[in-house]
Amino acid sequence: MPFITRREFFLAAISPFVAPIAANALVFKGVDYMPISQLARFCGMRYRTNIVGKSQSVYSKTTKLTFEVHSKCMELNGLSVWLLFPVAMQKNMLYIAKQDYIKTIAPILYPQKNGTAGNLFHIVIDAGHGGKDNGAENRKLGIKEKAISFDIAKRLAVELKKNGYRVTFTRSDDTFKELPDRPAYANRQRANLFLSIHCNAASPSVSGIETFSLTPRWAPSTTSAKLTSSDKIAYAGNANDGWNQLIAYYIQRAMRASTLAADRGVKRARFAVLRDLKMPGALIECGFISNTAEGKKLATAAYRQKIATAIASAVYTYQRTLKRVKNG
Repeated sequence: MPFITRREFFLAAISPFVAPIAANALVFKGVDYMPISQLARFCGMRYRTNIVGKSQSVYSKTTKLTFEVHSKCMELNGLSVWLLFPVAMQKNMLYIAKQDYIKTIAPILYPQKNGTAGNLFHIVIDAGHGGKDNGAENRKLGIKEKAISFDIAKRLAVELKKNGYRVTFTRSDDTFKELPDRPAYANRQRANLFLSIHCNAASPSVSGIETFSLTPRWAPSTTSAKLTSSDKIAYAGNANDGWNQLIAYYIQRAMRASTLAADRGVKRARFAVLRDLKMPGALIECGFISNTAEGKKLATAAYRQKIATAIASAVYTYQRTLKRVKNG
């Protein structure tokens, strides 16, 4: 994880999440923004301009966040993390939405602000699709998403059980499960974490991995350009916005380091399997079946094992963070 210094930790502890509006605050399309200079102060870090009017960074010895004007994607220690709102600019100073400080950045850098750190013992793994629902397919390679996701899920379970976790599945064979039934099962089981395993499909040239957490209330999902009426709805899963973001970041980082696949980032969506969860959760897109090179990798047991091991490693990191937060 991006470790922070004791000074940064202290500053985060005394800084309110809802920052006071500075004299040079900006309201853009009805959204409150804060200057990068203020973000740096809140984080106990420094900031610098990389390209005037285009790019700025906030940094310390261990952490670096880079922003580009008009972009919804920032880099955190080289990993893509998607913002809720695009970066704005005024008088050559970049601005980020205050909601992104609260819901996107702080949950990763300062997990002690995410609320009560729960236990982590029972993990529900949701293998996407199944039965009559094949998911994405690559007929040339003879592979189906439902089979690949299920195999990765089983391998992940083996890795997690090695470390003493209790693991259950939303589906234990090639059967079809309705989307609402998957989070409902995890809720009935009183699980501590929910991981949904999927593969992607798009044009043949697209490749890479991405990890989704639930979109916070009053914010558009990553693929949306602006707020809509549906963005005002509060879902049960939003009670864990901070922890959702943290586990998604850990998973994306671990998968990127292990597979070296193209980094499509930590993203936000209101997927049905995430909305109603009563525990933290993430949806993981392990690669594009529709891409020949990536599809061939996903077709191999060795690559699927690499993905499973990386996700398990992220879970261990998440647990260590929970313990650190509990211990103060």
